[in-house]
This record gives sequence, C-alpha cells and structure tokens, in this order.
Amino acid sequence: MTIAIMDDSTQDIKTLYEHISRYCKEHKTHMQIKSFTNEAALLQSLKSEKYSLVFLDIYMQESSGIQTAKKLRKLCPKCQIIFCTNSSEHAVKAFRLHALDYLTKPYTYAQLEDALNHYESIAERFAHYIELKEGRYQTRVLITDIMYADYRNHYIQVHTTSSVIRSYMSFGNFSPMLAPYGQFLWCYRNCMVNMDYVDSWDDTHFILKNGEYIPIFKTCKREIIQAYANYVFEYVNGGVNS
Repeated sequence: MTIAIMDDSTQDIKTLYEHISRYCKEHKTHMQIKSFTNEAALLQSLKSEKYSLVFLDIYMQESSGIQTAKKLRKLCPKCQIIFCTNSSEHAVKAFRLHALDYLTKPYTYAQLEDALNHYESIAERFAHYIELKEGRYQTRVLITDIMYADYRNHYIQVHTTSSVIRSYMSFGNFSPMLAPYGQFLWCYRNCMVNMDYVDSWDDTHFILKNGEYIPIFKTCKREIIQAYANYVFEYVNGGVNS
C-alpha cells in the first residue's frame, strides 16, 4: 500500500517515517511512504498516486490540514486520514470529517502503533492480499503492491513497490495464489507480471513503469501481447477489477 505524510516540519516527517518503518518491520507488512511539506504538492501527486492512508498536520504555514482533508475527501474518497498535530482543539472537526485517528504531538510509538492497528483492522476487510512464509514469519502482501513475481534457487521472489519478499516454495504452488486476479499475466517461464505496472514492450520484454525489463516467451509472444492488449482495453472501458 502507498501512504502519504503532509507536514511542514521535516523533523516531524522524519520521526513519523521512522515510526512507520518500525511498525512495518515489527508487523511484517509493507508500506510505501511518500512525504510532502505543503498541500499543493500532495494534491498534485494524486494525479498519479492513490493513497490508502494519509497523515496530515493541521497547523501548516500555507494551509490548514482540515481544509486539505476536505479536498482529499473529494479527490480520494476511499483513503483514510490520521491527523498528527500540536493541539487537541481541532479533534471534533477532525472526526466530523471521519478521520480514523487524531494524534497529538509529541505522540509515542505505541500511540502510532494503535492507530495503524486500527487502520489495518479496517483495511483488511476490503484489501486483497496473499500470505507468504518469509523465513520464520508469515508476511502479508497486498495484491496491488506486487509488480511481478519470479523464481530463483528454490525461492519465489515477489517484487513489490517497496521491497522483494522471498519465500521457499515452488512456482507451481505459488502461481495459484495470483490466478484469481486478472491483472497478472504469465509472460515467461516461472514469471508472472502485474499488467498494471507495464509501461510498454519491445521484441523480447515488457518494460515496467520503474524501468525494469521482464522477459516474454518468444514462442508465445503474439498471444501474450494480445492478452495484455485485451486487458488494457477492458481496463479503459471499466471492465477490470483489481
């Protein structure tokens, strides 16, 4: 999942970033974090990003976090909002905007952990994910975060927007986990790509939006490219769900 932080204090952004990173490590979850120091940059980013969760400071130099939240509600109605601010005086206004939580600075890691646990308990009801055993632990991976998956040296490698999860299992046992999701295309031996992350292709590869090259079966290239073209057509016409 991708989350955003808006705060005009770089130190407060750093603290929150460290707390969220700690949470991800301790709870075996993955969050891509983007930070902004003003409202304009955050709202501009919505043209290319969809946020699951946004942390907003209320007391900004050029804007109010309350007003930003109202704009977010219109532009990104499904995202959850947590306010992080220096005073509790706006708590009533925040909850009228259906904010998920309200943290008063300086908050502790435990308080942030409670807020993120609350968020995950809500998000879990709507999110699609798979669970993989990574070392001794079970790791939950959101379907929408997976760019592609391949296989090397007896390990499945799931490449997400923020990291690579490695799990000791065969590709034959892994591939049925992604089979229910129409955005995944088996494009090469022991390799499935999320077509939502494909930018273009050449004679031998899909080229992802991050610049990575994913090989395409030469013998099935026509069928694979056609499957991708069909997916894009259905997506444009509203026929694909994630």
